[in-house]
Amino acid sequence: MRQVVLISGHICTGKSELAFRLSREFDYHLVSTSSVIKNIAKQRGRQVDRLALQALGDELDRDTNHRWLLDEMIEQTARLEFERPVVVDNVRTWDQLQHFRTHHGFRVVHAHLWAPKSVLEQRYKKKNAERPDEADQTYTDADLIKNESDIEAFKRDADVRINTARTDSADTLVRVAARLGLYSGPDVRCVDVIVGGMYGSEGKGHIAAYLASEYDILIRVGGPNAGHTVSSSSGVYTYHQLPSGARDAKAKLLLGPGMTIFVPALLTEIADCGVTPERLFIDPQAMIIENEDFSQEEELKKNIASTGRGSGAAAARRILLRKPGAIRLARDVPELKPYVGDTAPYRGSIVGHLERAYRDGQSILLEGTQGSGLSIFHGQYPYVTSRDTNVAGCLAEAGISPSRVRRILMVVRPTPIRVGNPAGGKETSGPLKHEVTFSEVALHAGLDPSDITKLEITSTTKRPRRVGWFEWDQFRNACVLNAPTDIVLTFADYLDATNRDARRFEQLHIDTIKFIEELEQVSQSPVSLINTRFPREEGQKIDLRSVIDRRTWQTHLRLSAKKEDQI
Repeated sequence: MRQVVLISGHICTGKSELAFRLSREFDYHLVSTSSVIKNIAKQRGRQVDRLALQALGDELDRDTNHRWLLDEMIEQTARLEFERPVVVDNVRTWDQLQHFRTHHGFRVVHAHLWAPKSVLEQRYKKKNAERPDEADQTYTDADLIKNESDIEAFKRDADVRINTARTDSADTLVRVAARLGLYSGPDVRCVDVIVGGMYGSEGKGHIAAYLASEYDILIRVGGPNAGHTVSSSSGVYTYHQLPSGARDAKAKLLLGPGMTIFVPALLTEIADCGVTPERLFIDPQAMIIENEDFSQEEELKKNIASTGRGSGAAAARRILLRKPGAIRLARDVPELKPYVGDTAPYRGSIVGHLERAYRDGQSILLEGTQGSGLSIFHGQYPYVTSRDTNVAGCLAEAGISPSRVRRILMVVRPTPIRVGNPAGGKETSGPLKHEVTFSEVALHAGLDPSDITKLEITSTTKRPRRVGWFEWDQFRNACVLNAPTDIVLTFADYLDATNRDARRFEQLHIDTIKFIEELEQVSQSPVSLINTRFPREEGQKIDLRSVIDRRTWQTHLRLSAKKEDQI
């Protein structure tokens, strides 16, 4: 049954703002009494000033026994789909309200707003200063509710009654929305998180892109220092700031408030992927990387082989320069306005999108960056990045509560990597416990050493990588920090070249199966996805059956979204 929200109250109590916010933030169809009367006045060739419209409203009440507003709403709702809820701004007589209450085709909720008369008169005076043509009309004359007995009846009837002298419009909305059941409880778990279990370059982006089409919303955190290379039906592409799979999936794309954004590169990526403002939403509080941030990281490039993309320097400025105007956030960049919005509460506000997603039961995929071993808190300092790369840090950057998480997918590869050491030979990019060469890895697996060495360069800096044999204690630490529900193994062909031809689990090399079984024993979690090969060269034919999917769970797109696609 369609829900109908009726709003009542004296003039200047905040009725129209409440109706507008219900329409904008919860997709209520808005029936505006003043707009209806104005349209009728135009049709009849009548004046449309405030006094004339008041007189026409009285006339309609007399001619229809106060039923005209219900009839108008019935006419409008006949054109609506999927039981879309309605908000009526506003009912002004008790008899109007009673027609709604006695009509059994709707589920009526009555919200009555009030405030002391002195507050209302002050608000009216302020509004009139903006409308000099109506400044001569008193508050009492302007008020549509002339019968105080109607107000007393509204007070008794109301399902929710709010003193707006003590709330602003946002507070009023929260209280009414809660009464309407528009907020989800903490037991709604619809977020799946992908994190790296090593030192980055585990293939998270490729897995995220593989799963992307199953989700309503894709969220990315981190910064442009992490490149996620993806092989898909549209070819090979490296994502630096958009969620992986953005150009192949139809999901809504969110960039969280914890992100660091380099605007020119992001705009290029948006254009490359054909992403429109209807899909992409950037939180107004995402941090902007400035040109000065690149120079600030020159020493890090020399000392620990940092990517030098400015994310750490930008994050440091955000902490140290906390005063108005000292830094630029996404809301301050004109080029990002289509994705952020112009004013509060901003179209890109991630919390608002998440609130709606929880309420609608949408599926959400949060894509982390880099790996557990690079966490500024839990990695081997100083060979770390500028953020926490584990699941807790990713959730905090996106604005997601841990109680919303359904699955945690931790990605590992058989041979952990680090970026190549800085030039000069005196410094290191960080320890690898069992360091070898890619030639050794390739020969052990039966692969071509030259091919593997050529492919193993970083996605962002294009520097050669270092490699080592699997580190079991580091893997276990990552399991403790992330408590993964699922392990994802990538680069299975680095264990044995014959794995490239495997299409089912039992077709994997016996030693690979043993390795997977040990991963499950150490993590106490299933290895649910296995990537057997990873084409990364442009022009190379991409076999999309490169992932052995052993999941015992599924993700479904929101049912109403499917219906909308069919319209």
